[in-house]
Amino acid sequence: MRFHLRRRRPWPALGAVALAVAVVAGALVWFLKPGPDTAFRAPEPVSHVDTATRTCFLSSVDADPTGTWERLRETAEASGSHLVVQRYQLPAGADPVAYVNTLVQLRCSTVVATGSAARSAVASRLADGPVPNVRFEVVDERRPRGATREAASTPGSPSAGSAG
Repeated sequence: MRFHLRRRRPWPALGAVALAVAVVAGALVWFLKPGPDTAFRAPEPVSHVDTATRTCFLSSVDADPTGTWERLRETAEASGSHLVVQRYQLPAGADPVAYVNTLVQLRCSTVVATGSAARSAVASRLADGPVPNVRFEVVDERRPRGATREAASTPGSPSAGSAG
């Protein structure tokens, strides 16, 4: 007696697998597609830091006896999200010109400096030439070379100098 085993063809099984994959893919597309109320639009910005005007407060002293930092913060709060103020302290032993250049690279449109080392850092940077689109303000009786002095209402108020 001879048994003859018939070989089954794989096509029906492969067709069933392909059909199952198509059904799962279709279900995923159906459930994950955006609804009519979710039209394609740009995402809301997480932060306005990169789009707002940035003022950088550079200090070489721990205390701020002139109150400049507090006035900058009040101005930023009053402007809503149009002005961002950031405080930086000039590290001991840092290259002052490189540090001021770093603030420029951070896209500070205004650099307000207080303290003798910070003032010297700004003066050294201005000695290298003007910086386009950046305004330097120095809280001091003297002004750095290359800056112009505008009338200040009270002693200790920022003297404004334009470098570009």
